Amino acid sequence: MHTSPLAQPGEGDAGGMNVYIDRSLRALLAEFPQLSVEIFTLAPQRLKRSCQQVSERAVVHMIEIEEAFGAKKSELPGFIDEFARRVQQKSRRSPDIIHSHYWLSGLVALQYGEDIPVVHTMHTTAAAKNARAGAGEPHEPAERRRAEQEIVEKCAALVVNTAVEKEQMVRFYAADPAKISIIEPGVDTGIFKPTTGEQAEHAGSATSAHLVFAGRPQPLKGPQILVEALALLPADLAVNLTIIGRSNTDFEERLLARAQELGLEQQVELIPPVSSRDLAQQFRRADIVACPSSSETFGLVALEAQACGTPVIATDADGLAAAVENQRSGVLVASRTPADWAQAIEHLVRHPQLRQNLGAFAAQRAARKTWVLTAEHLFELYSSLSKPSFTDR
Repeated sequence: MHTSPLAQPGEGDAGGMNVYIDRSLRALLAEFPQLSVEIFTLAPQRLKRSCQQVSERAVVHMIEIEEAFGAKKSELPGFIDEFARRVQQKSRRSPDIIHSHYWLSGLVALQYGEDIPVVHTMHTTAAAKNARAGAGEPHEPAERRRAEQEIVEKCAALVVNTAVEKEQMVRFYAADPAKISIIEPGVDTGIFKPTTGEQAEHAGSATSAHLVFAGRPQPLKGPQILVEALALLPADLAVNLTIIGRSNTDFEERLLARAQELGLEQQVELIPPVSSRDLAQQFRRADIVACPSSSETFGLVALEAQACGTPVIATDADGLAAAVENQRSGVLVASRTPADWAQAIEHLVRHPQLRQNLGAFAAQRAARKTWVLTAEHLFELYSSLSKPSFTDR
C-alpha cells in the first residue's frame, strides 16, 4: 500500500521490499506459466494511467484516493478501509491467494474475505525495530504493533527471511511456528556479478579505500555512523565514502553539514539512487560496502554487494547476521558506535589481501542465492494453501 514495486529503490520509502516484490514476481511468472498476478498499490498523486501491465500475466493497479495524495506514511492507516474497498472494486477476478507485504497491506488483505488464504510478509516489525532502535531513531507506534498482532493471528501463513526473524515472530507476537515459512530473498546474478580480468586480481591499496553505502539515508540505516567513523580513522588512511540514496527529509543536508564540520567534505559524497546495473557497477568499484543498520529482516544490499565480489561490513543484527558470513564474506560489527566501525574499516583497509579473499568467497556464496529458488519456495507455499485448481491451470 505505502510503496510500489515500480518505484526506484533507495528513494523515499522505496527499498529492499520493492526489490523483493519486483524480483520474486518476475521469477514466479517466468517459472510458473499457470500463474497470473494483480498487484495493488496506493497512488501518490493523480496519474495519467491508473494501471500498468508489467507482463501478459501481471498488472499493477495504482489506486487513486484523492485525500491520500501526498500523505505522510504515518497518515496512511486512515485510508486502509477505503483502499481495501477500491482494491475489491478494481480486482479483475477473485484471487486464489493473497500475498500482502508490510503491515498496512496486511490489514487490507484481511478485509478481502475469510475464504481466501492470506500469506503475509512483514519485511519489518514494530517490535523488532523498537527493540533495536538507537539514539535519534523514533519508535514505531502502538497502533502498528497491535495491527501486526492481528495479522499474525488471522493470516494463513507468514513468510520470513531468516531463522532469526522466525524466532522474533514467535517471541514478540506468539506466532504459531507451524505457519511460518523461512524463504530467503535472492540476488540477480546476471546484474550483480564480480569484476573480471586483471582488475579482479589486484588486491588494492593498504592506505586508501572507497567505501559505499546504498539505501535510504535515515538514522536507522546508519550512514551518520560512517561519517563519524571516517573522522576517527588515522591520518595516514585516505578513505572516501559514497552514499547512494535519497529520503524525503532534511537528513541528507544535516549529514553533509556534519561531514563539513568534521573536515570531511572532500571525502563524503551523496548521490541520488541509481539503476540496478549502475548500483552493481558502484559495488564493483568499491573496496568495501557498509550496512550499519540498526535492524534489517535480511539486507538485500549486503547480498547484492557480495554477489559483486565486494566484502561487506554490517551490523551484527537480525537479518544482516544471516546475509553476511562473518570473517568469510565480510565483517560483522557488534555495536553501532563510530569507534567500533572505524576499527573495522581500518582493519580491512590495511589488509587488502583479506579484502580480496573475503570478496572472492562472498561472490561464490551469493551466487547460490537466486530469485528462482525464492520463487519455487513461494509457489510451493501458495500451492499448499490454495484450491486444487491453482496448480492445474
